[in-house]
Amino acid sequence: MMNSFPKALQIDNNTSWQQLLSHTINDPEQLIKLLELPHDYLQGAQTGDAEFSLKVPTPYLNKIKKGDINDPLLRQILPIEAEAQQIPGYVTDPLAEMSANHHEGLIHKYKGRVLIILTGACAINCRYCFRRHFPYQENKLGPKQWQQVLKYLNDDESISEVIFSGGDPLATSDNRLAQMITDLEKIPHLTRLRIHTRLPIVLPQRITPEFTSILENSRFDTVMVLHA
Repeated sequence: MMNSFPKALQIDNNTSWQQLLSHTINDPEQLIKLLELPHDYLQGAQTGDAEFSLKVPTPYLNKIKKGDINDPLLRQILPIEAEAQQIPGYVTDPLAEMSANHHEGLIHKYKGRVLIILTGACAINCRYCFRRHFPYQENKLGPKQWQQVLKYLNDDESISEVIFSGGDPLATSDNRLAQMITDLEKIPHLTRLRIHTRLPIVLPQRITPEFTSILENSRFDTVMVLHA
């Protein structure tokens, strides 16, 4: 019996970034069929997928060369069997973030700056992700947790920089981003906002006029770090 896969999303000028974000390829067999890859790679892709699920948005998928197993864009998202191997010295928390996870949604490792986990969502699951084992369920940033983060920032005047991370912080809505930035701007000793994101690379439609307006009208010195 043949598997039935959802049709690939047809993109035009009216396709919103939210539609693109919600319509991703998540099945290794579908990926191999769409990209016309050798069926021999399916078992390894399924093994890797069980370790860390496949996720790739249509705009990125459309840039991968069909039939080329060595396409560098493909290698970033194709699960492989080697991911299930246990390697001495490899750890699930390579950046030692758990010991600096002082509040839900907040990591404070370095003097003068904090990192905020806005969301666990991403547009794409990169095989080299260093947070594939991060406990996102324990770091959900709801209204109560956000108020705790704001209090933490208010109480420590040595902090001048806030980093938005995730997941991918741009996987959240413009309205939520605007409100969070507004809240942070009320803390006088905060001067810089850094946004770490991969969405402009894999889903360029995410950079909306509304988003750029939010940054243009912020009092913060804003830096966007692109994960390319």
